[in-house]
Amino acid sequence: MADSLREHLVAYFEEHHRLVEAGALQLLLAQSHPLLVSREVVETPGSGSPFVTVEMVERAIAAREPPHPSALAGLKPAARREDVRVEIPFELIQEGFVGPPVASDALAAYSSLFQSRYRSLARLLRGRPELGNLRPIAALRSGDGPASVIGLVREVRTTSKRHHLLLTVDDESGSLEVLVPQDSPAAKTSFLPDEVVGLKLQPAREAGKLARVLAVERPDVPTARPVGRSARRRRAIFLSDLHVGSRSFLSESWGHLVDFLRGRGPLAEMAAEIEHVVVAGDLVDGIGVYPQQERDLAIADVVEQYAELGRRLSELPSRLSIVVVPGNHDAVCPAEPQPALPAPLRAALPANVHSLANPSTFALHGVVVEAYHGRSFDDLIPAIPGATYARPTDVMKRMLQMRHLAPIYGDRTPLSPLPRDGLVVDPAPDILVTGHAHTYGADRYRGVLLLNASTWQAETEYQRMRNISPVPARAAVVDLTNLDLVSLDFSAGDPVSLGATG
Repeated sequence: MADSLREHLVAYFEEHHRLVEAGALQLLLAQSHPLLVSREVVETPGSGSPFVTVEMVERAIAAREPPHPSALAGLKPAARREDVRVEIPFELIQEGFVGPPVASDALAAYSSLFQSRYRSLARLLRGRPELGNLRPIAALRSGDGPASVIGLVREVRTTSKRHHLLLTVDDESGSLEVLVPQDSPAAKTSFLPDEVVGLKLQPAREAGKLARVLAVERPDVPTARPVGRSARRRRAIFLSDLHVGSRSFLSESWGHLVDFLRGRGPLAEMAAEIEHVVVAGDLVDGIGVYPQQERDLAIADVVEQYAELGRRLSELPSRLSIVVVPGNHDAVCPAEPQPALPAPLRAALPANVHSLANPSTFALHGVVVEAYHGRSFDDLIPAIPGATYARPTDVMKRMLQMRHLAPIYGDRTPLSPLPRDGLVVDPAPDILVTGHAHTYGADRYRGVLLLNASTWQAETEYQRMRNISPVPARAAVVDLTNLDLVSLDFSAGDPVSLGATG
């Protein structure tokens, strides 16, 4: 675990084009929440130095709550090494929701949101050798040689005759319209509104002409990076879209899941190794989410739905750590990022439940998990050629390439104008889990395990009307020592293994 964490921290700083000094790394490894402190070091405005020093880490630690006196009890300064760190079962790295907007004017609030997005993602792109001669947009001049810019895509258009792409991109210095020739390598990928990209350009040779895009760089996940690992065999099970309170809630299949986790049946040995349950949103069915929903409800009071959710989660073994995030059916603000469940609703849940915002990033024994319900599928699937609800992991790959979960503003996914864009994917996770699509999918991308975690609701009349065919009662069981995956089907009796993947 110690070596894995050391590599994880070094790689995190390298992705942000920073070199961490040995003493600073040693100090980070002695902290109870090293991933969280590392993120705060990166996000704190500094001198622009490429180095992460002991003093920077100490300032980040001092800005947080003071550690419990027992945290380093008995350790001399020279003994603060990675080999004395105790493995933490659950470490919250960040929640996407950071509080209400601070600007009273809506335009100013959304401006702050997009500035935060641009700065966070531009930080990942700066320093890449593929973006040579990087300049602000305002510094580009016609007649110059190849140059690069980092911009937020404001508009995507297609020319009527030759079907070239026209992009309008913005940075903090200005705006620029560029041409992506239809037969160029850059045109082989689609561009989405409000994503941040790096563009290698051939500036126009004369005034009035458009610069041409030679190549595109996205923030993306590094191709080679260490992945978090638990020191000994532990497993986590991933679920989503419980929809408790719906007439279509699969009570019998849920009972099969409860029996499995309690060690009843042929897979008792696997169940005994499960320590964590992660539920990626739509915990209850809610009220008024879609037209005439009341006809589909078994429990018409949303408070009673959460009481029933608490009863259902209490059926699981109390030894389990349960992490839940809300979805668009839950009783929280629908704009994303969504806050965690309010205190009166959390009170109905068992004590072993961590109720977090949507999305949230946390570590389970050093394995970094990004949990996001996935409402942006409704925007991304129509916008990405060939994307479908039946293959949600294809869309999740694009999320990782953009390092953003829901970039498109003004469509079906409302965005909350928070001072920090909590939908940016940083740090890169080891596991990205979503729901919303009511199907089941598993794949891998650049070392990240992608999971779309099924549903525990049968098909409703509204879903039939929208041509949604659910794949219910599936669960993903992940070995935290190596990210090996076993897919289980709980639709009939004892769980049926759908196969294991390494």
